[in-house]
Amino acid sequence: MKLDDVDERIIALLGKDSRTPNVALAKELGLTEGAVRWRIKRLVRQGIIRRFTIDVAVPAAAFAVLMLKAEGDTKKMMSAVSSLGIHRDAYEISGEYDGCMILYGSTVKEIDRKIDRIRKVKGVADTRTFLSFGRY
Repeated sequence: MKLDDVDERIIALLGKDSRTPNVALAKELGLTEGAVRWRIKRLVRQGIIRRFTIDVAVPAAAFAVLMLKAEGDTKKMMSAVSSLGIHRDAYEISGEYDGCMILYGSTVKEIDRKIDRIRKVKGVADTRTFLSFGRY
């Protein structure tokens, strides 16, 4: 399905806060509440919006991006490291590295422990870590 500009804006607004009331979305978009409700139902029915979720703040969070190189099959490696359940997000990517994981921890040491666990997974050939110093 091709999304129009209004659909894209609805998705962007819900991405910022999935609990935004339809009335507030309608006001922001210059639509009726019924039109917004209809569009959201259509996006859900067509599988464009799969779920509404929450974004949990991590207290005193340390944040890192971990790049991964696969030794062999990338999908198997990504499945194996994802099964650890210690990441926030995981992506198969193109380029010099094959995968990317977003890691959060209450301290840098916690992130370091997570990276150590990931490096032990069969199929992980190399990693590169980028530690965040702030979010904008």
